[in-house]
Amino acid sequence: MDDNNRNLILAIALSVMIMISWQVIFPPQEPPQQATAPVAEQTAPGAQQTPGAPAGTAPVPAAGEAPAAPSGTAPTVPGTEQPAASREAVLAKTPRVRIETPSLRGSISLKGARIDDVTLIKFRETADKDSPPVILMSPSGAPKPLYAEHGWSLSPNAGIAVPTSETVWTADTSKPLTPEHPVTLSYDNGAGLIFRRTISVDQDYMFTIAQQVENKSGKPVTLYPYALISRHGEPQTSGMFILHEGPIGVLGEHGLQDDEVDYSNLTDDGSY
Repeated sequence: MDDNNRNLILAIALSVMIMISWQVIFPPQEPPQQATAPVAEQTAPGAQQTPGAPAGTAPVPAAGEAPAAPSGTAPTVPGTEQPAASREAVLAKTPRVRIETPSLRGSISLKGARIDDVTLIKFRETADKDSPPVILMSPSGAPKPLYAEHGWSLSPNAGIAVPTSETVWTADTSKPLTPEHPVTLSYDNGAGLIFRRTISVDQDYMFTIAQQVENKSGKPVTLYPYALISRHGEPQTSGMFILHEGPIGVLGEHGLQDDEVDYSNLTDDGSY
C-alpha cells in the first residue's frame, strides 16, 4: 500500500471518529412539538373567465382590496390542538373516492376535495418484510396530518361563494381513481358558478389536478387558484448536524428555496 492510499484511509478513519465523538459529546436536542406552516405548491389554473395569479406570487386584488386567505388553511395555534382521533375513525367521517394504483392505495375526501389518505404500498416502515406499508398522507384530525388541498381565493367583499375546506363535492362516478380512470369532482355555488376539478394519477406517484370554473352568472368573475400541502406538527427527524432537515420549496422562476432553515428555527422564532 503506497503512502497516498494509507493517508486517505487514515483521513477517513479520523473523520468518522470526529463525527461520532461530536454526536456523543454534543447530542442534538429534541425540538418542541409544535405546528409548522403549510407549504405552498404550484397548480394549473385551467379556468374559464378566471385568470390565475402568476406562479409563485400572491393574487392581485381589486383596487384598494387585498385577496382573502384561502378558507381552512390557517395554521394551528400552539396550545390549542385537540387530541387526535384514530386515523381510521377520521377517514370514516367523510364520503370518499378510493385511490387504487400499482403503487398507491388511499382515498380522496369529498369534503374539501382533499387528497389526504395515501399509502405507499411498495415501501415498508422498516427493513422487516412484514412491516406495515408507509403512510404518506393522513387527514386533519388524525395523528400526524398531511394533506394536499386546492381551491380558489378572491378579494374580500366580492360576494361570491367559493368552495372551502367544508364544501362537500360531488364525484362523477363511484369507481375508484386509477391510472386508466380519472375522477371529476364538481360543486355548484347556486349563484351561476360551477367548479370542476379533474384528478388523475399515473402508474407511480404523480397526481395531476385540472381546475375549471363555468360561469353562468352573466357577469365577469375574477378568481385566483391556489394549492398547498399542509402538515400539522413537526415531522420526526434524525438530528444529524450534517443533514438539512427543514422546509424547502420551488417557487416559480425563483427555483429551489431552502435557506438552510430547519424545523427548530421555525419553532424558536415563531415562523410557523
